[in-house]
Amino acid sequence: MAANRTALDWVISACGVPASMLYTRLNGGKRGPAGMPMEDVHMSWREIRQAARRLLPGCDWRRTLLWRYVVWDKPREGGS
Repeated sequence: MAANRTALDWVISACGVPASMLYTRLNGGKRGPAGMPMEDVHMSWREIRQAARRLLPGCDWRRTLLWRYVVWDKPREGGS
């Protein structure tokens, strides 16, 4: 998870609320296990995207309403 720091971050997150509520209603309102460790967010979406691109060269960053994806294929040995 990341911290919403820009207006666009907040708009995207706000648009996800109705979708998340519908998804929860359709799937029985499942929650994570009790006692699941939680931590406050420290990095913004931009910082996370930059870190992913730095740590995983060639990754494809996608942010959608409910989930955020970093797609990366490990390079083959020999560079091809």
